[in-house]
Amino acid sequence: MQITDDKKLRLMYRVEPGCLGPEGAEYIEDFCRYANKHIKSPYYAQFVFLPRYDKQKDERQYSVNSRNLSQLQVKKYFSYFKIDMDGFEEQLDELLTKAIDLYFKR
Repeated sequence: MQITDDKKLRLMYRVEPGCLGPEGAEYIEDFCRYANKHIKSPYYAQFVFLPRYDKQKDERQYSVNSRNLSQLQVKKYFSYFKIDMDGFEEQLDELLTKAIDLYFKR
Protein backbone atom coordinates (compact mmCIF):
# COMPACT_ATOMS: atom_id res chain seq x y z
CA MET A 1 0.00 0.00 0.00
CA GLN A 2 1.27 3.44 -0.89
CA ILE A 3 0.41 6.64 0.93
CA THR A 4 1.36 10.11 -0.20
CA ASP A 5 3.61 12.07 2.14
CA ASP A 6 0.86 14.56 2.99
CA LYS A 7 -1.27 11.70 4.38
CA LYS A 8 1.50 9.98 6.35
CA LEU A 9 1.64 10.20 10.10
CA ARG A 10 4.73 12.19 11.02
CA LEU A 11 6.25 11.34 14.35
CA MET A 12 8.74 13.80 15.77
CA TYR A 13 10.50 11.79 18.45
CA ARG A 14 12.60 13.86 20.81
CA VAL A 15 15.36 11.70 22.29
CA GLU A 16 16.64 12.46 25.77
CA PRO A 17 20.44 12.85 25.90
CA GLY A 18 20.36 10.75 29.09
CA CYS A 19 19.24 7.74 27.02
CA LEU A 20 22.81 7.62 25.74
CA GLY A 21 24.34 7.44 29.19
CA PRO A 22 25.93 10.00 31.52
CA GLU A 23 27.81 11.66 28.66
CA GLY A 24 24.85 11.49 26.28
CA ALA A 25 24.83 15.23 25.64
CA GLU A 26 28.10 14.78 23.74
CA TYR A 27 26.55 12.20 21.41
CA ILE A 28 22.89 13.15 21.05
CA GLU A 29 23.17 15.22 17.85
CA ASP A 30 25.18 12.56 16.05
CA PHE A 31 22.95 9.78 17.37
CA CYS A 32 19.81 11.50 16.06
CA ARG A 33 21.41 11.73 12.61
CA TYR A 34 22.28 8.03 12.91
CA ALA A 35 18.72 7.13 14.00
CA ASN A 36 17.17 9.15 11.15
CA LYS A 37 19.32 7.22 8.70
CA HIS A 38 18.99 3.71 10.20
CA ILE A 39 15.52 3.45 11.73
CA LYS A 40 13.14 2.85 8.85
CA SER A 41 9.65 4.28 9.00
CA PRO A 42 6.67 2.07 8.14
CA TYR A 43 4.82 2.83 4.91
CA TYR A 44 2.14 4.88 6.69
CA ALA A 45 4.50 7.05 8.76
CA GLN A 46 7.59 9.21 8.70
CA PHE A 47 9.94 9.29 11.69
CA VAL A 48 12.09 12.27 12.63
CA PHE A 49 14.46 11.92 15.59
CA LEU A 50 15.65 15.08 17.32
CA PRO A 51 17.47 15.81 20.59
CA ARG A 52 15.17 16.68 23.48
CA TYR A 53 16.80 19.63 25.16
CA ASP A 54 13.56 21.21 26.37
CA LYS A 55 11.74 18.99 28.88
CA GLN A 56 8.58 21.05 28.42
CA LYS A 57 8.19 19.72 24.89
CA ASP A 58 6.56 16.33 24.49
CA GLU A 59 8.78 13.37 23.78
CA ARG A 60 6.52 12.35 20.90
CA GLN A 61 4.67 14.73 18.65
CA TYR A 62 2.38 13.40 15.94
CA SER A 63 1.17 15.34 12.93
CA VAL A 64 -0.30 14.87 9.47
CA ASN A 65 0.38 17.41 6.73
CA SER A 66 2.03 19.80 9.25
CA ARG A 67 -1.02 19.72 11.53
CA ASN A 68 -0.43 18.51 15.08
CA LEU A 69 -2.74 15.74 16.24
CA SER A 70 -4.30 15.08 19.62
CA GLN A 71 -3.92 11.70 21.30
CA LEU A 72 -7.45 10.78 20.19
CA GLN A 73 -6.72 11.73 16.57
CA VAL A 74 -3.55 9.64 16.60
CA LYS A 75 -5.47 6.63 17.93
CA LYS A 76 -8.05 7.06 15.16
CA TYR A 77 -5.28 7.20 12.57
CA PHE A 78 -3.76 3.99 13.92
CA SER A 79 -7.15 2.28 14.07
CA TYR A 80 -7.58 2.89 10.33
CA PHE A 81 -4.52 0.65 9.82
CA LYS A 82 -5.62 -1.75 12.60
CA ILE A 83 -2.58 -0.84 14.71
CA ASP A 84 -2.53 -0.60 18.48
CA MET A 85 -0.93 2.72 19.42
CA ASP A 86 0.60 1.41 22.66
CA GLY A 87 2.11 -1.54 20.80
CA PHE A 88 3.44 0.77 18.11
CA GLU A 89 5.14 3.01 20.67
CA GLU A 90 6.60 0.01 22.53
CA GLN A 91 8.07 -1.35 19.30
CA LEU A 92 9.50 2.04 18.43
CA ASP A 93 11.10 2.30 21.87
CA GLU A 94 12.67 -1.13 21.31
CA LEU A 95 13.97 -0.03 17.90
CA LEU A 96 15.47 3.06 19.51
CA THR A 97 17.15 0.95 22.20
CA LYS A 98 18.64 -1.34 19.54
CA ALA A 99 19.79 1.69 17.54
CA ILE A 100 21.55 3.07 20.63
CA ASP A 101 23.36 -0.26 21.12
CA LEU A 102 24.38 -0.38 17.44
CA TYR A 103 25.44 3.26 17.47
CA PHE A 104 27.94 2.67 20.26
CA LYS A 105 29.23 -0.61 18.75
CA ARG A 106 30.13 0.86 15.37
